[in-house]
Amino acid sequence: MAAVAVLLLGAAACTAQQPRQARAVPPARPSASPSSPSCEAGALRWGTVRQETRLTALSPVVTVGGHDGWTTFRNIPLRTVTASLHTDGVRVPQRRVMASLTRHLGYDTGDLMSPGENTAHHPRPPERIGSQDAGRLATAEAVRVVDASFAVECPGGTHYGSVTTWLGATRGDTLACGADPGGEAWLREAYRLACGPLSR
Repeated sequence: MAAVAVLLLGAAACTAQQPRQARAVPPARPSASPSSPSCEAGALRWGTVRQETRLTALSPVVTVGGHDGWTTFRNIPLRTVTASLHTDGVRVPQRRVMASLTRHLGYDTGDLMSPGENTAHHPRPPERIGSQDAGRLATAEAVRVVDASFAVECPGGTHYGSVTTWLGATRGDTLACGADPGGEAWLREAYRLACGPLSR
C-alpha cells in the first residue's frame, strides 16, 4: 500500500475514536401506548446480542499527486443508524433497559446511545491527508452497532422486546484504491463502493 500520512482533525490516528457531542434530541416514539401494562421493576434477561461495525459514510475518491500537499476529504452519509427500543406492547423504562444492556456487555455508562439518537447527529470532522505518493484515495467512517433481544417479567407474565443501539464513538479509515483494504467487512464494503471490485 502506498505510504499515506493521515492527520485527523481532533484525533491522533485514522482509527481514533471521537468523543460524542452533546445534542438534544426528541424522545423516541414509544412502541407501547400509555394504556399498556407497565413493567417498571420486572426482571430483565437478555437473549441474542449481535454486534457489528457498520459503514455509515464515505467520501468521493480523490486523485492525489505526490506533491499536492494536504487534501481535505469530506464524507457523505451512506446510511443512518438510529437507536430504538421496541416491546410487544408493555411499557418498560428506557433508561433501565439501556443500563441493563450496558452492564450485560461490560461497557461504561454512556457508551451506548439512547433511543432516538442517530448517527446523522454525530458526524466525524473532515480529514486532511498528505500523501508522499500519487494515488486514488477515499475516507470512510463507521459505528459499532448493537442489536439485542430481551425478556421482561411483568405482573401478567413474560413479555419480549428488542434494542438497536450503537457505540457513541465513531471509527474512521483511509482507503487507497488498488491496495488491499484488509479483512474488516465495513472497509471492504467501502472499498467496493469507492474503488470498484476487490481483486479477491
